[in-house]
Amino acid sequence: MQSEHTKRLYTTHEVARLLGVTPITVIRWIESGKFKCFTTVGGHRRIEHDELVQFAQTYNLPWQGDEEVKQRKDFVVLAVDDEEDVLELLQDMLGGIARLKLITVGNGFTAGAKLVEERPDLVLLDFLMPELDGFEFCSFMRKDDRFKDVPIIAVTGLKGDADVQKMKEAGVNDLLQKPFTEDHLVKKIEHYRGLKKGG
Repeated sequence: MQSEHTKRLYTTHEVARLLGVTPITVIRWIESGKFKCFTTVGGHRRIEHDELVQFAQTYNLPWQGDEEVKQRKDFVVLAVDDEEDVLELLQDMLGGIARLKLITVGNGFTAGAKLVEERPDLVLLDFLMPELDGFEFCSFMRKDDRFKDVPIIAVTGLKGDADVQKMKEAGVNDLLQKPFTEDHLVKKIEHYRGLKKGG
């Protein structure tokens, strides 16, 4: 029986986001025969999950497999925030921690590509971002078998009960309110690193 992610059909825009290229590039790959795709009744192109994985492997595009992830030593944290000051603050706070690799990106679309490329152990996610916000990004992660169990910490200024409930429903595991202290940030990260080691 196929798992949900193998049944998933991606749009050209989703493929572009996952592989870190433009949609036009994906269309050119399809038209040149590099990508097999389905065409819907409405004329839209759709690519299967397995086809996407095979393509990434064939052309040596960033796509880490489960075995590579299990064997690595570092605890990989992906931080997604459209405020450069916040990303710099995170780098300052976490840069000296042993066996911790921090990857910072400024928007949800780039973060999608980094998810595939780096297979992070933890995501620090801003929710108020233009274009692809934190709620949409959570939904994207939780629908993909590779990322559905990756812990997400919402790093946000949202504090209302309704907002907090909405974030939890979207798939957030924990919250870190802005502004935050270094001790609070590190404590939360080490908690999830400890859970991973324990697992």
